[in-house]
This record gives sequence, C-alpha cells and structure tokens, in this order.
Amino acid sequence: MKKSTVCRLLPVVLCMSVSAARATAGPGPVPSLTIIQGTTSNEKATKISLMAVEEGMAREIATSAVNADHAFAFAVQKPAEGFYYLTTNPKDNGARIYLKSGDQLNLEVDGMNFIQKSGSAENKALQAWNKVVAPVTGPGNKMDSTTFQSFFPALEATLPKAEAFKKSFTSSNKNFSNLMKVAMEADVEYAAMRFLLTPRRIHPKKEDYPAYYKSIVKEQKFCDPNALALANIGDYVRLYTTFSSVIMGERPTGKPSASEMLAKNVNAICNDHIKALFLTSSLGAYKTFESLVEAMAPYQKYLVTDLEKKRYLEYEKSVRKFSAGEAGYNFSGEDTNGKQVAFNDLKGKVVVVDVWATWCGPCKAELPYLQKLEEEMAGKNVTFVGCSVDEAKDKEKWKQFVKEKEMKGVQIFVNGWSEVTKFYGINGIPRFMVFDQEGKIVNIDAPRPSTPELKALIEKLLTKG
Repeated sequence: MKKSTVCRLLPVVLCMSVSAARATAGPGPVPSLTIIQGTTSNEKATKISLMAVEEGMAREIATSAVNADHAFAFAVQKPAEGFYYLTTNPKDNGARIYLKSGDQLNLEVDGMNFIQKSGSAENKALQAWNKVVAPVTGPGNKMDSTTFQSFFPALEATLPKAEAFKKSFTSSNKNFSNLMKVAMEADVEYAAMRFLLTPRRIHPKKEDYPAYYKSIVKEQKFCDPNALALANIGDYVRLYTTFSSVIMGERPTGKPSASEMLAKNVNAICNDHIKALFLTSSLGAYKTFESLVEAMAPYQKYLVTDLEKKRYLEYEKSVRKFSAGEAGYNFSGEDTNGKQVAFNDLKGKVVVVDVWATWCGPCKAELPYLQKLEEEMAGKNVTFVGCSVDEAKDKEKWKQFVKEKEMKGVQIFVNGWSEVTKFYGINGIPRFMVFDQEGKIVNIDAPRPSTPELKALIEKLLTKG
C-alpha cells in the first residue's frame, strides 16, 4: 500500500503508530491523533520544531525533518489543547498555531505566520488575526531600516482594524476564546514596545509617540493567567517593565536602587505565576550566589509550582561553588509523623545529614557506626538528620525500618532522588554532609561514621561554636 505524505515524512516508529491507530479506528482520521503537515518558506531548513509552552516558556516536544520539497509532518498523540509554535529557527518562537486532539492540519509556514490549506476553525481565526496585525508584527519591526516615520503610521492604521477584529471575534471553543483574548491584547502591545526598545538609526521623541503607547501602561498588568500560554510572555513582561518605568515613567529625583526597581516591577504584575515567571526569567542579572539570595529573598513566596522552583534552583546551583562557608540549601522532607521539616529549621546546631535508603547495603552497613557516634554526641549541640531517598511506594517500608532499627535524630522522607540530591549532585549513597551552626557548608562529601574523621570534624566545629 502506498504511504501517505505524513507517513513518508514521519520517523518509522511514529509512522507505524499512525498506521496502527488508523487500522484500529477504521477509515477517516484517528480522533485522538493530531496531524500537522505542510511546507516551510525557509528553503535552507533541514528540520522544523514543534514547541509547547510550559508555564510561560517554550519547550521543544517534537521535530520533523524538512525534505527537498520543504515539506514536514508531525503526528502527536492526544496533545493538551492550546497554543503551540512551529519554528525552523531555535532563536525565534515561530508561527503560533492551535492544537487539539484529532486536528488534521495542512499549513504553509512562513516565519511567524502561516496559511492554512485545510484544518481547524481555530487556526482559520488565528490566520485572519495574523493578517490584520502583520503591518506591525511582521519582520520590518525588527529591522534597523524601519524608522518611526513608517512604523507609527502603520501602527495607527492597524489599531482600529485590530479593535474591529476583537469585537467581531467569536468562537464556540471557550478555551480558544480565552487564549485569543490575551493573544490579541499582547501581540500589538509587544510589537509596539519592542519597536521602541530596539536600537535603530534614529529614534522618536516622546512627543512623537502615538497616543496608543499611553494606554499600554496600567496600574496592574498581566492579571490573566492565560498569558502563560504565550511563548513570548517572559520577554513581553520584561519589555513592559522597562517600557513603563524607563520610557513612559517620570524621571525619578534620585537613582533608585536595584532592589527598589525590582520591587516596583514585581508589584506592577498582577498574577502571582506571572510574577514568578518574571523573576525566574530575570535571574541572569545576578552573577553571585550572595547577590541572588539577597535579591530573591522577599519573592521566594511566589515560587510555588515544581517548575517555578526548579527554574530558580537550577540557576542558584549554577552560581554556587559549594565551598565551605556558603549557605546550605534549604531542602525539606516529611518526618515519620507527617510533619514537614526544613533544613533552615535546624540552624543553631551543627547538622550532620545522612542521605540513605532502605535498599542501600552500604548505607545499612554504616548504621551501627552512626548510632554509636550519635550516642557519643548525646547532649551536645549537634543534630543528625537521616534523609531517605526511598521512593513513594516504599514510604511505609521506610517508617517500619526506622522503627525497627530505633533510628534516632531527625528522620525525613524526601520522596526519591528529589531536589536535595539533584542540587548537591548526589549520584551515589550513602552520602554524609556537615553544616555549621549557622547553616553554612562545612563539607558536602564528608567522611563516613565508620572512620574517625567524621567525629573529629564534628568536635572541631563544636569547639568553635
């Protein structure tokens, strides 16, 4: 049987999946399988990427080869409904499209725009919107040859057309309507601000700005969490903070400090998750661990999702040296009574952390030596913390083991190879770590209790304290 265009372009495994799914479902499209195929105007492209947006940042989820005819194809099993992006250049977001299970799209992709040959009502609406705003969002906006004498008239001519489109836009798809609402607001604002903040041969004076620029600045901005579905939302927010405070803001009588500027920018953002995105996407400004911790201390409360925490911790780790005297990482875990215990709760004592698991033979071999050391240190200003990396399925096994072995000190469960092991780069256990009374690192790869060096290290710290 002759292969379809999709099958000729897809990797063999995916192609077999398409064929198998179609055979099971019978004739017609497979309801849960989404097909995106078409061509790209980039004649030099050898591959094209499909990008999803995860909490405000684009992430590549699939790639397709681009053949000699500039054609590509993707098959995606049950994609989460929403905005995605097709790009042949990793530096650009590319063309924004809308996907849902069962879509069969045939597109001509041209940079940020596309023409839909066949497909969905959602992408038909997106294509129409792109056409309306193309005079301000198109490539000319990024080129130095474009001056405000040509851009401002194009912006003013586009604005009433964009407003008319917004008023006439309807969709029976509520999710799509919600995303389009933020996209239509963002696209023109982002393009208008980016134009002013891109270096050019000549720049306008403030009195030359169209009145539209004043309407961009609001007391509270970015309230709709749907904005996190936009691949450029991080850059959009950063542009806005500069635009509102530097370009449109009143000149301060004195130069505000970095912490004052950060507070002003964070407070101007309405949604807490967008605050978190702004904070984590601006971390590159801090080149040392000390400056990072000082700047971010008031805003840690906004980092609540696993991904928000991960983005911060990955950067924190990149500027750390893990040297003696550096602050220990504030990891946490659950004790045998279900209470959360954090590392920072233990400050004031020398802290010895034992990273172990019930399945680890060498860990269990150290246990008698550890218990003897704990007895010898009884009554002294030292806390021993057992940090179990057993998986969630073995949580009860861990509790029983702690009880049977009469393990003392603070015993916590961190649910597998979690953030503490990733943060300190722990790939093998047991691992012992020692911290001083202020919670600062002494040694993150300390001697084991079966050697005299660990006791000597603890005693030396106690005499200092």
